[in-house]
Amino acid sequence: MDDPLFHKTQAPFPDNDLPEVIIEAEPDFAEFYRLAWQLAWDHVYETDSLPHSPYLSEGCGINRVWIWDSCFMGMFCRYALNSFPGRATLDNLYDLLYCPDAPIRIHHRDNPPLFAWIEWMYYQMDSDRKRLAEVLPKLTVHYDFLETLDPAEHTADPTPHMTWKKEAGGYCWSGCPSGMDNTPRGRGDYNSIWWVDAAAQQALSARYIVRIAEVLGDEKTAARFETEFKRKKALLQTYWDEETGAFLDRCRDGSGFCRVLTPASLWPVFADCATPEQRRRQFELLDDPCKLGGIVPFPSVSRDDPDFDPKGGYWLGAVWLPTAYMGIKTLEQYGEYETASRLSLDLLRHMVRTWKEYEPHTIWECYSPTEAKPATGKQKPVVRKDFCGWSALGPISQLIENIIGISGFDSDARSLNWNPGIPEGCLGIRNLNFGGGRIDLIRQNDTVRIRCGFPMTVCYRNQILNCKIGENVFPA
Repeated sequence: MDDPLFHKTQAPFPDNDLPEVIIEAEPDFAEFYRLAWQLAWDHVYETDSLPHSPYLSEGCGINRVWIWDSCFMGMFCRYALNSFPGRATLDNLYDLLYCPDAPIRIHHRDNPPLFAWIEWMYYQMDSDRKRLAEVLPKLTVHYDFLETLDPAEHTADPTPHMTWKKEAGGYCWSGCPSGMDNTPRGRGDYNSIWWVDAAAQQALSARYIVRIAEVLGDEKTAARFETEFKRKKALLQTYWDEETGAFLDRCRDGSGFCRVLTPASLWPVFADCATPEQRRRQFELLDDPCKLGGIVPFPSVSRDDPDFDPKGGYWLGAVWLPTAYMGIKTLEQYGEYETASRLSLDLLRHMVRTWKEYEPHTIWECYSPTEAKPATGKQKPVVRKDFCGWSALGPISQLIENIIGISGFDSDARSLNWNPGIPEGCLGIRNLNFGGGRIDLIRQNDTVRIRCGFPMTVCYRNQILNCKIGENVFPA
């Protein structure tokens, strides 16, 4: 590895900017939450080799940055809007996308295209329309870049070379660019399939570009990308395999489906490209202990697959926080709050057990699907440690959104949803940065207390609570 072109930030840890979680029934969760923020701060770097500094690194510690890591890291950086450089990290990517020879460069410029999703999620926290106006042209350019990309025209670029290419039946891709490095999809020949997640992620991008354009009053862009979304939605219906009950990769030779079930099958559901019946059948797989359920949910390949590795084997069965987070958000999106909470609890308890029982006591790149251990790697006996990085999604984002149960943020309307994932004990959050102010939401005994600096609406377990400025007390 070349000498690193970055160094750890010298800024102090931003205690005052972080929300405080309250979870009496699971006290280890609060300690684990704190650890995740501290490990993430260890990956806030400063550099003269990127347009925006500081920035947040995924945790690999080399002179490269990753698209999908950075987008997923933004999901927990939203809760520290003033201190963790999630948006600056995205801005570096926008500037580097078409500059493959930069000193610090993007590793896999055809990584999953999740920019529009994370930009919308940031907007839901602070209503920054100026930011949306700045990024909308970048989002449309990147979408079009992937629609017209021909890897043969980029062979002079530094490695790794891109593999994404749109064809009439779908998108060619491969393991590492897709993010699922050694996945058994394609059964040894990645070039033999059209990748279901590629089509779904473009649909997801189009869907969020429409929302952003509508906020900005850009009717032309909204209409164009509504058409793009509908095209992708129609295409994805050809990826539904009735036998498996899931969306699967299709064989490029027209011979049918490559029946390798992974969490990637949930991307079309998350992108709103599934029928209600298709959603129901996909969700059943998350409770099946032989499929994508079991002792810890969201193994990276179905537990009954011949290539499933009970030790993880990187993407041969390991549990990864980004795909788990996407799966949980899919359930939440369709009102399956109880299932989302239950699976989040299973996953976070597994992470905490690993932290407590396995040395070194830390947070890992991915996890064993069968034991309280980190997963085995592609070529190493164990995956990367201190990975916050996207593994902070569990102890921060899923804890807040699906266990404490605060989600559905809408800064424009100054409203949010609260569906507590644990019925007992004091539960809540203090110092949450939302809507341009700080709010506290605490459930204790039979009372809900909400403190806010502006009038807002909280939908608490389907009950509308209209909150005035100051302290508000409601029966739970």
